[in-house]
Amino acid sequence: MEGVAMDSLNVRRVPPLCDNCRMRVKRDGAGALFRCQDGPSGTARLGKIEAAAKPSEQYCGVGSLMEDPVLLPSDATVAVAPAPDFGLLFQAIPTPCLVISPALTILAANAAYLRLVGRAASDLLGLHIVDALPANPADPLADGSARLRASLERVLAGACADTMDVQRYDVALEAGGSVFLPRYWKPVNTPLLHADGTVRYIIHSVEEASGANLTGKSSLRDVLALLNETLRDLKAVDEIAYAAAAILGEALGASRVGYGTIDHASDSLQVERDWCAPGAGTLAGVSDLRSDGSFIDDLKRGIFVAIENVDLDPRTAAAAVALRARSATAFVNVPLIEDGVLVAVLYINDAHPRQWTTQELVLVKEVAARIRTASERLRGVAALRESEARFRTIADAMPQMVWSTLPDGYHDYFNEQWYSYTGVPRQSTDGEGWNDIFHPDDQARSRAVWQACLETGDTYEIEYRLRHHSGAYRWVLGRALPIRARDGSIVRWMGTCTDIDAQKRAEDELRQASQRKDEFLAMLAHELRNPLAPISSAAHLLILGKADPQRVQKSGEIILRQVGHLTHLVDDLLDVSRVTSGLVQIERVVIDLQAVLHSAVEQARPGIEARRHHLTVALPPAPMCVQGDKTRLVQTIVNLLNNAAKYTAPGGAIALSLEMADGMACITVADNGIGIGAELLPHVFDLFIQAERTPDRIQGGLGVGLALVQRIVELHQGSVQAISEGLGKGSRFTVRLPLVEAAGSADRGRAGGPGDALAGAGEAATVPRTRLPTVMIVDDNPDGAQSLAALIGARGYRVRVVGDGAAALQIADGEPVDVYILDIGLPGMDGYALARRLRATPGGRAATLVALTGYGKKEDRLLALASGFDHHLVKPVDIAALEKILLRR
Repeated sequence: MEGVAMDSLNVRRVPPLCDNCRMRVKRDGAGALFRCQDGPSGTARLGKIEAAAKPSEQYCGVGSLMEDPVLLPSDATVAVAPAPDFGLLFQAIPTPCLVISPALTILAANAAYLRLVGRAASDLLGLHIVDALPANPADPLADGSARLRASLERVLAGACADTMDVQRYDVALEAGGSVFLPRYWKPVNTPLLHADGTVRYIIHSVEEASGANLTGKSSLRDVLALLNETLRDLKAVDEIAYAAAAILGEALGASRVGYGTIDHASDSLQVERDWCAPGAGTLAGVSDLRSDGSFIDDLKRGIFVAIENVDLDPRTAAAAVALRARSATAFVNVPLIEDGVLVAVLYINDAHPRQWTTQELVLVKEVAARIRTASERLRGVAALRESEARFRTIADAMPQMVWSTLPDGYHDYFNEQWYSYTGVPRQSTDGEGWNDIFHPDDQARSRAVWQACLETGDTYEIEYRLRHHSGAYRWVLGRALPIRARDGSIVRWMGTCTDIDAQKRAEDELRQASQRKDEFLAMLAHELRNPLAPISSAAHLLILGKADPQRVQKSGEIILRQVGHLTHLVDDLLDVSRVTSGLVQIERVVIDLQAVLHSAVEQARPGIEARRHHLTVALPPAPMCVQGDKTRLVQTIVNLLNNAAKYTAPGGAIALSLEMADGMACITVADNGIGIGAELLPHVFDLFIQAERTPDRIQGGLGVGLALVQRIVELHQGSVQAISEGLGKGSRFTVRLPLVEAAGSADRGRAGGPGDALAGAGEAATVPRTRLPTVMIVDDNPDGAQSLAALIGARGYRVRVVGDGAAALQIADGEPVDVYILDIGLPGMDGYALARRLRATPGGRAATLVALTGYGKKEDRLLALASGFDHHLVKPVDIAALEKILLRR
């Protein structure tokens, strides 16, 4: 339909009616308005009107303009009858229509349109048409509003009518609601023009497509198809119930349709909301079904209830008045039973008596079943979402990184720990992206293991290095298990990653420590075999029995020298054990470091000279004092000098210096030896660490010397540093000790330490004796006891040997013994207990008790003193010290 311009016709406007007197108003030639004419109703002189009257203008005392003028030919002379009420005509048009302004706001809506969309006029008037009837937000493909806007804009642009194809335009069941029903219609948009040809209004009319208007004539198939389409996208149980109620109510022409749950304690029905036809009130809230009749008992038994007239049915006759008042003269109730219990009811009410047809009852039952199915589906989805939410909460609370994949291994979930640990953007590791943040050396291996597990369904477990958010690679344990369906097929993989970097590094350190231990044992075996070989050879020479004094003398010297070497090895081991265990307590006296260095050089000189090294010593002119233990400090410098001699080729240079720097005494031992490699330098003070052994390093060693140096220096609140420019470039060790002021009583020559009184009493003057003492040796080692007895006997002493404490006590009761030499580790009664028993005997009180043992710690010496011993000697025995003890007796 083309738009029509009013001014293109030779017409005049008939003056409009006044809404007060219903007479036409009159204007003069200038267009001014006259008051209402006094003439009889139905007659009026036509006057020329230059401008249309405005609806708000007052024409008589209280009246206002109601309608626009009617268009008539200019030469017409009419007897004007009262004009028709165009408002009533617009509302009576059976075609749904809107009047829309050029701004696309709704100016008027007729009753047919309001019925079609289920709205009141107040819900639409004044609103933009797209805002009044918004698109369904649940349907991402919804384009009805966009198509309508485009059609209206074409009308505005071309001032011509626009007929649209059949459109789907979902309409919310209620204004602002979230439940939408599909509507199908064919809109026509027709312009009404100004005199200048511009659009004044747009008449929007719609022609309903087949199946769009649900009435009592709709087929069962149409209703169910619409129901399926509507329920498909709904996300809440109450929306499903309400949408189904609306569709069923319109299809049946009912007064009310709703869905509610049952409270068994009170036989009441709880309704959130229901669909109601105009004039029917809602049952939202709580209704007492028992007060409405006995049909509640049928519902509880699962019986479908259909009542045609509440006055005539015995189950409702007593409550008929109340039911009729609620527009429920006829009704159908469908029970929903779960596990034999009534849980919900679908109800359909009609304000008038009604004979329910078979097709209607079938439709009601089918709608009830579909409501239940859709609700269960949504509850299942909600339960799944709740379960997933709980899972994500638990997974995010776990300290491990949690991940999940599809059956084919596609990663689709990582918890918060994964992202905070790795620092990667979200979703960046989905799919196959996870492998990119593995260490390059681990990527191929981890992918191969994962692929094998996907193919076999075996548990996935692997250790690899994962890039931390700091940029460093850290060791993690990756582990995953398949989740299987009832048929055994894998439906998902669930996995975790646990940081094991500290554990892995500890394992590496333990492995290295074990390796160092093995290397140490190998070195120890080597160092022990070196002295044992000449000892064995010398012993065999002595066994030959040939009386060659020179050979005997030489063999004895070899044995003594090698035993001394073995003793030194054992002492080193004991020292490192005591120092690293914190069992060593050092003396703290003021010592001149020059005296310490002189003593150290004196002890180390034989080894240095044996390898023809050139030693230079640089000392300051004035004393330089520290507070500490002279014996331990001498041991420290000796170890450094011995190390320099050992690791420098014969004929090398060694320099020892003492100077002051930054208030500290600095002792430096430098050499031009083999140097220290960069990989070894950080570990040079670790236990059992040595450079690679070479055949010319005949001095050997156990790799404990530098560890002792560091521990002893630290006990003196000092520090030690090793510097080397690399292999073949020599080494320099610097010991730094805090200085103290020199004291007049500074001990500059003392070399003794605690325990000397027990160790020997060697400085005491010997007293000539007329009778050598009687000696008893108690040792369960026959070889050790007999060899020591032979050695002492060879010096003229009378010696008895027994193997246990009981035998020693038996002899002590019968004959006097001057000196008891007791082993501590005796069977049955140890040496400490035997010493106490001997002290309790008459002869034992005055005897000299000597402990001869392999236990050489300070605590062992103190325990020996407390048990009654006079002296404590460590195996192998120092014969000179023992003879001094015997002579003092």
